[in-house]
Amino acid sequence: MQKTISFQTMLLLAGLLCFWLSSEVQATDRVVVIPMGSAKTLQNIVTVAKGNGKFTDPVAAVNSITDASATNPYLVLIAPGKYTLTATMVMKPYVDITGSGENVTLLTGAISSGNPDATSAIVKGANHATLSNLSISNTGGNTYSIGIYNTGLGISSRLQQVLTTATGGTINFGVLNETNSSPIMTDMNVIAGGGGTANAGVVNNINSSPIMTEVNIVIISAGTDNYGVYNIASSSPIMTGVNTAVSGGTTNYGVYNIDSASPTIRRSSLAGATDGLANSSATATISQSTILNGVSGGGYKCVACDNGSGHYLDTSCATVP
Repeated sequence: MQKTISFQTMLLLAGLLCFWLSSEVQATDRVVVIPMGSAKTLQNIVTVAKGNGKFTDPVAAVNSITDASATNPYLVLIAPGKYTLTATMVMKPYVDITGSGENVTLLTGAISSGNPDATSAIVKGANHATLSNLSISNTGGNTYSIGIYNTGLGISSRLQQVLTTATGGTINFGVLNETNSSPIMTDMNVIAGGGGTANAGVVNNINSSPIMTEVNIVIISAGTDNYGVYNIASSSPIMTGVNTAVSGGTTNYGVYNIDSASPTIRRSSLAGATDGLANSSATATISQSTILNGVSGGGYKCVACDNGSGHYLDTSCATVP
């Protein structure tokens, strides 16, 4: 039996074809409306590219958006290329920013100051916004060098498929979650190094409790203190599939918890040349994880963990002979 195509289906196919053809010809700023039933669709796309885009500067592209809202969201699409930023890219609510892949879209700059805030970061996050599919590199130059800075963010803020690198400062942080920041961080790679005083992949400070899933952190630096994840001041992140490799400094910790921090760590690998895991006036619950080079301090609850050398860890994370 011959099947007929409804008029609504033809409209949908035509809309998809026009969108595909226009995106293939050139990357320009467009309003795209594709019928999707009752679903609310993203309508505003702002493009950044080396050529044929609406903008060549990611910061200018984001700053151009003044009417984003829950009912009028935007997407900033950054084409392949290296983009040198001279000012922090401050994200906005209901504006998602995506690159073309970690290996092809790079935001770089030497944005650095004497303060651990947005004035030292390549990107400042926002609620109701996602940053994805790109790389960030801050080469510092002053006291602080930060890849991504977040403050006061909830789980509506998301980081996914992002590589962030922080170097060149006296103190380098790949990601700094400050003051009640709990973004969702998924499938990330974080590198920090070169700081004479301290280097940290992810810092969770003052009641910051991000959900970290599949986050790989590498720190190889001659700094004084190196930390894969540094949890402080009642922060309680949920860490699943977090892998740290920390070495090169005077002290090197895979995960360091202090001042009433209480992380939950699952199916992770924590490696630090000094300690894989350290607590100071903090608690930590760890399950199905590998902790290399031992633990220091107390307040641990380990379940089904090992030391990476064929030995189980007991409930206090001490190696069972």
